[in-house]
Amino acid sequence: MSHTHQINAVVKPIIFREYIGVKDIPKNLKDFPAEMINDDIEEFHFILGTLREVYSGDGKGKGEFYRTWNFNNFSPAKVAKLKKDHKNVKVIISIGGFGAENPFNPKEIESWSTKAKQSIKKLINEYQEYSKDSSSTDECHCDDIIDGIDINYEYSNCNPDEFSSCIGELIRKLKKSSKSIKLVSIAPTELLKPHYHKLYWANKDIINWVDYKFYNQTVSSADELVNLYNKLLNEYGTDVKLLPGVSTDPDSNTNMTRDVFIKGCKSLLESESLPGIFVWNANDSAMPSNEDNTPYFLEEVLQDLLTDN
Repeated sequence: MSHTHQINAVVKPIIFREYIGVKDIPKNLKDFPAEMINDDIEEFHFILGTLREVYSGDGKGKGEFYRTWNFNNFSPAKVAKLKKDHKNVKVIISIGGFGAENPFNPKEIESWSTKAKQSIKKLINEYQEYSKDSSSTDECHCDDIIDGIDINYEYSNCNPDEFSSCIGELIRKLKKSSKSIKLVSIAPTELLKPHYHKLYWANKDIINWVDYKFYNQTVSSADELVNLYNKLLNEYGTDVKLLPGVSTDPDSNTNMTRDVFIKGCKSLLESESLPGIFVWNANDSAMPSNEDNTPYFLEEVLQDLLTDN
C-alpha cells in the first residue's frame, strides 16, 4: 500500500516519553523518579512495562497477560501521587514483549483479541479502581490513574494481516470497554516494519503516537537520523505523531550514539518538524554510565532541547 504525505511546515514539541519498570535493576528505583520530569513539557508520559503474554507449551500466545514490573514500586497510590504533583504527567501501560522469546503468536487468531481484552482490562482496573476509592489519601483529582496503552511487540510469528487484525481489534475493544484508554501508541521496529505499518494504516484514527525505535537501527550521523525520520514520515503519513527513540540500555544502544541522536533531534527541532522524543529506559538511566554525570542525564538534556526550542 502506498501513502503520500504533505509534511506540515511547523510542528511544536509537546511530548516526552520514558519507559520504566522494564528491567529488574536497579534495586534503588523504588518509585517514579519525579526529579526527571521537566514541568515545562506539555505532556510527560511514563510508560510502564510490560504486560507480557502467557504462552502454551508449543509457544503459542494464550491471550492471558501478567505484569512484569514491580507492583509495589509503581503502585496505584504512587501513580496517583505522581499525577497530583505533576499535572503534565500521564501514565501508559505497555503491552507485548521485547525478546524473541516473547513474540506475537496467538494460539487462536479468532478469539485472541477477546481473551486479551478481558485479561488486560482486569489488570488495568486494578489501577483504575484506586481513583474511585474515596479513602485514598493521594487522590490525584483526575478521572483516571491509567491514561492509555502502548503496543510493543518486537517479534511476530504471524503475518502482517494477522498482526494488524488481532492488535487492531484489541485496541478497539479496550477503548470501547474502558473510557480511561484515551491514548494509544505503537512501537515499531525495522524488523516488524510491514506489521506495524499495516496496523497503523488500518487504525490511524485511534493511534495517537508512533514510538519508532531508532536505536534498533544503524544510524551513524545526524544527517542519517534526519533522513530516516523524514522517510518514516512519508511511510506513516504522520508529521505530528512520530517520535524518535534513544536507549540508555548498554545492551541496545550500539547502533546509534547519543551524540548522533541529540544532534539529529536538534536539526529536526530547527526545521520545526519534531513533536517529541522517547527514551528507553529509566531503569538503566538510574545508574550513571561513563557517558553520564548523574542519573537521568540524557533525559534532562533532551527535555531541555524540547523546552528551549
